[in-house]
Amino acid sequence: MGEYYDSFPVNILEMSGRIVRKPINFLVRSIKIWENQHCTIDCEINGVIRGNIINDEMHVSLYHIDYKQYLLDKLTFTEISLNRDRILWSNDLIMGGYSSAKNVPAFLSLFYQAGELCKVQFSNQVYLIELYGCENDK
Repeated sequence: MGEYYDSFPVNILEMSGRIVRKPINFLVRSIKIWENQHCTIDCEINGVIRGNIINDEMHVSLYHIDYKQYLLDKLTFTEISLNRDRILWSNDLIMGGYSSAKNVPAFLSLFYQAGELCKVQFSNQVYLIELYGCENDK
């Protein structure tokens, strides 16, 4: 069965107008890590992802997600886009995405179902990391 997500109008790097920036507070229940199109990790976890908007940038902190070889626990994304099924945060999208190290993602994708955040995805040239869970309204 495929995954179906809310749709967004395509607005790359706000070329079609300003995009509203919203913080995130996400309870992670499972993680999948892909390397070279092969799933290397698929397990349940209890973690939290918090994203705060500071000076129009997304500042992300990960808690109890202990996969530092794949993903640092403090990240910043400077650009925002809407791209069909996701809200896409990025760094240097025009140049293909900037990643200073293999455990620093160039992209943060936020996927919603019925208006609720249900999947957070980090990616760069090496890894694709999918985190599934739900929004925490507290």
